[in-house]
Amino acid sequence: MAFFAVRAEGLEGAVVKRRGAVYYSDGKVLTGEIFLTAGRTFKLNIPAGGTLKTKDIFGEDVKYGKVRKFDFSPLAEIRFYPQREEMRQKWKFVGKTQYNEKTAVADYTPAPKEFWGEQYPIRYLAATVIFTNGEERQGHLFTTTVYLKTDQRTHQIVLRSKQRGKEGTKMEDLVYVNRIRLLDGGKGIAGEVEVKFTELRLGKEDAVQAVTKRSLTPVPTKRTAKDDTAVVESAFGEEFTLAVQKDGVYYVGWPGEQDQKLFDLAADHIKRQRDFYNDRKLLGIYQAPGKQEVSTLVNLRRRHAPTHFGEIGGEWDAKLGCIVEPWRLSIWRWKYDAKEKEMILTARGTFFRKIFLPEDPTPLAVTTEGLWNLKREKDTVFVEGGLKEIKNTKLKMQK
Repeated sequence: MAFFAVRAEGLEGAVVKRRGAVYYSDGKVLTGEIFLTAGRTFKLNIPAGGTLKTKDIFGEDVKYGKVRKFDFSPLAEIRFYPQREEMRQKWKFVGKTQYNEKTAVADYTPAPKEFWGEQYPIRYLAATVIFTNGEERQGHLFTTTVYLKTDQRTHQIVLRSKQRGKEGTKMEDLVYVNRIRLLDGGKGIAGEVEVKFTELRLGKEDAVQAVTKRSLTPVPTKRTAKDDTAVVESAFGEEFTLAVQKDGVYYVGWPGEQDQKLFDLAADHIKRQRDFYNDRKLLGIYQAPGKQEVSTLVNLRRRHAPTHFGEIGGEWDAKLGCIVEPWRLSIWRWKYDAKEKEMILTARGTFFRKIFLPEDPTPLAVTTEGLWNLKREKDTVFVEGGLKEIKNTKLKMQK
């Protein structure tokens, strides 16, 4: 079957080119036009940044959303610094673990090691990313290749989170990029975007969550003291899709018009997709005009079920001493070949995640245009849809 090439990760769109300077640990500096491959992004793992929280069956907070994606558009600077450095040498364990067959007790005393060869340096790098609005995020940058076009040639620069030197070399011989500074203005972005609900009012237990449209990144979204306002943080200049948890029902902003043939095609691909979540329900589809991609909203659950080969699904929970079932409300993005009627899953983004007991019902999730048609004025987004629209959508989806 003929099909198009597709990247497993990345964003669609033109290459973002900026004027930048790359500084190396040995003092070398290169300046020129800097960019990523089309469709690629930076991915920053923020260990202390998992501030998105949902309640699981224990009532505890579960953190997620630590990996953030972005391109060069909102960047001002990236600084790299050694988090850990050490000299290593090749080695192997010598000797065997002593095991007493009569008592069934093993001696796990660490076995001696045998070393050989010359030492070599290992360096683990962390990063501080500074955005055009002054916001900073610290973490570990996934290995990324950037390109710098100077007057002489185009340099391919691999930014690694871990470096390993050759045997017999010293730590100072292991040169790394310690700074990338963007020399032009870049894209102005808001540190926070206020979401103002014109008609909808939020209760004490209600929640709001945003997922960016391009990178499908769940971003920190918090309630305020007002029952008609929420704040979306660190969207890094991206537009976002909103979801609201209200009175036990989950509402996601989504277009009302659905292409039935495309919906059925997507439902078939979701059904055939081999995935951790074995209970998958398609709620909505969206194809951006002129794009070879389709976004699908799916209600996901890992069901525990007996088979001829034993019980599968679910997860064992040590605290409860029983099986529990993870649940997600997510967007799946697909590459779509309209001619061949084929789709390939390329990216995912999750609004809410929880854990349930097998006997607990799956949360009701519906789409609503009331949360899709957003009106933005500077750093404020107005949601003009209200409860009437949401209730009508809920009734429509249940029929």
